[in-house]
Order: sequence, then structure tokens, then C-alpha cells
Amino acid sequence: MRKHMENIIPAVVIVLLILVFALLVGNKVYAESVEAARTEQREVLESTYLTTMRGVLEESGFYNSGVNMTKATNEEGEWEYTVIIYNRSFEWMEDLAREELEKELVMIGEDSLGKISLDLLVR
Repeated sequence: MRKHMENIIPAVVIVLLILVFALLVGNKVYAESVEAARTEQREVLESTYLTTMRGVLEESGFYNSGVNMTKATNEEGEWEYTVIIYNRSFEWMEDLAREELEKELVMIGEDSLGKISLDLLVR
């Protein structure tokens, strides 16, 4: 009986190690798939924001604007965006109209993306 138990214990340990390994791999795969889904969702939101922003610019008469959007995470892990829009026509805008356009363009994306800093520059 004792010899029989000596043979079973290593087999049980091996089975338990295999189960633990399978659980760890499963959790890692699940976490990666969740992160991939979040990344894909954020990319869709960013693309939608850029498309909507370009539409607002064109409706306001600012065709062929150059748009540069960069993103970074802050200390809390939240995304922050910097958007720079280039158009020669910004040079002739009044300050109030320029501020209103900036506010409108920021508001379009802040609900879905978070903090957005935006500058209108003359090219």
C-alpha cells in the first residue's frame, strides 16, 4: 500500500502543476484579448473623432486642413491627446471665432476620448 501511495503522489503533483500552468496561460490569453478589444475600441473612437473634426472644419470653410493628433498617457494612466490643425485661413480669423472653433473641436472628442489639447496654427 505504501509503495502504491509513493507512485500516486508524483502523478498528482504533475497533474496539479499542469492545471496551474493551464490556468495561468488561460488568464494571460484572456487579458490579452481584453486589452486588444480596448485598443480596437479606442482606435475606432479616435478615427471617428478625426472624421467628425474634419467635417466640422470643412463645414466652417477650412478645406485641406492638416491635422496632427498625438496621444500619451499621464501619471494616472489616462490618455491625453494633442491635436494641431494647420490651415492658412486661420490667419484671418478673429480671436473670438478662433476660440469658438477650438472649443467646438475639443468638445466633439472629450466625451469619448478624454483630455484634448488643441491648437490652430497657420501653415
